[in-house]
Amino acid sequence: MLGYQANSQWRDMSDFVVHFTRPGPPYDDAYQNMMSILGMRTLIPGAEGFGIARREPSVAERQRSVCFSEIPLDQLGRLVERRSLYGIAFRKSYVLSQGGGPVWYVQYGSPAHLAMKQQLQQALAAPDASREPLWAMTPFVDIQGDTHNAPYSYRFDWEREWRVPGLLRFTEYDVAVLFLPEEVHSVARDFFAWAVREQAGPGYFCPVLDPRWSPERIAQALADESADVPRPLPGRDRAAR
Repeated sequence: MLGYQANSQWRDMSDFVVHFTRPGPPYDDAYQNMMSILGMRTLIPGAEGFGIARREPSVAERQRSVCFSEIPLDQLGRLVERRSLYGIAFRKSYVLSQGGGPVWYVQYGSPAHLAMKQQLQQALAAPDASREPLWAMTPFVDIQGDTHNAPYSYRFDWEREWRVPGLLRFTEYDVAVLFLPEEVHSVARDFFAWAVREQAGPGYFCPVLDPRWSPERIAQALADESADVPRPLPGRDRAAR
């Protein structure tokens, strides 16, 4: 399952995107934040928007998004360092079906940037600016620059980011992989089994990985566990929304 579109040699690419939690609201613990997301079956965007129109008050709410990374599952060290060991992975096909997609990193002052600025100004000046179709695109456009050629230094293309504007609601069957430290894998599995047995919440029985594992161990765990993942009853995952 490592690689891209059934090509195991394309290890610089991935069929998955991942969302890692951080300590902070609503809980001061990355694990509790992850479990809250899984319990609610919902990823909620932060208060700040993203993209080229995030500072425009009239459309700022539409720029709030849930963020992911398409960094391959065996190369997540740089994300873990900035966030935590706790993450949720979805297949790209699912995120695309929910209106998500990859971020376009545009260079400050480039022809593409200047064209986007013009489109932005025209949309803001429209009689009913909030209804302009451009706002469906702007959350996916980041303007990158360095202090020698821009009024700021902003460069996050290393995150290989994807976004979903607004809330992302999902079922336990939509989650492809969970990331947790190895020492709590059995605790998490037992908890999900208890939740299903007692009808206390959803159970996630997808592969559970530690992002610190070697590529070989991650590949083997994916191969071993995927064969045992329970399949949803027809229509059950959509009916639970």
